[in-house]
Formats: sequence, structure tokens, C-alpha cells
Amino acid sequence: MDFVAPAFIQDEFRRHLPKIIALSGIAPPILSALSEDLFDLIRIVSREGYVDCLAKARALVEEADARGDEDFVALATVLDAPIWTYDKDFRRIKGIRVISREDIERMVSDLP
Repeated sequence: MDFVAPAFIQDEFRRHLPKIIALSGIAPPILSALSEDLFDLIRIVSREGYVDCLAKARALVEEADARGDEDFVALATVLDAPIWTYDKDFRRIKGIRVISREDIERMVSDLP
């Protein structure tokens, strides 16, 4: 199982870091180490890797009133992969498969 995300996800994470620290109660040095470990497990893809699908993704996102999600949709389209999220907006986007933590747990438990 591969985890993949658009390159801007790291900047977005850093921008929300103060809120994450406040809500989690985790000390900043520990959260920093955890986030480094997390990003080591995620393959980061630049926009150039899915730019050819961006126009189609924008149209699908606008049709579903899920603006701002086009990079994730374009990347999922290029990879023919599901999106792991609890954001209900993605469930309205035609042709996008959404999975949850529970789905991933089932997939992992089915591995040999």
C-alpha cells in the first residue's frame, strides 16, 4: 500500500501546526518527530505529475461543489487510486473512490 499526496500538503500541514499542537496536546518536539516519520511514509508528487488531469478534476470538483480539492482529485485520477479521507465533499465527486481508516484496516488484515 502506497500513500501519496500533492506536494503542497507539507506546507498546509506546517500552516496548521499550531492548531494541531493545541488540539492534540502533544509537545512540539514530539509532534515534529512524528510528522517527519509520517512524511517519510508518503510519496510526495509535484503538480507536474498530475497537471494533465487538473482541468478535468476542476470540472468534477466544481460540479460537486467541493472547490479546493482539485489537486487531490487529479492525483487520484492519474494514479487510479482511492482517496483516504473523512471529508464528505469527496463522496459527491463522480468517479472518485473514497476509503476510510476502517477500509485500510480491512485491506491490511487481508494481506498474507
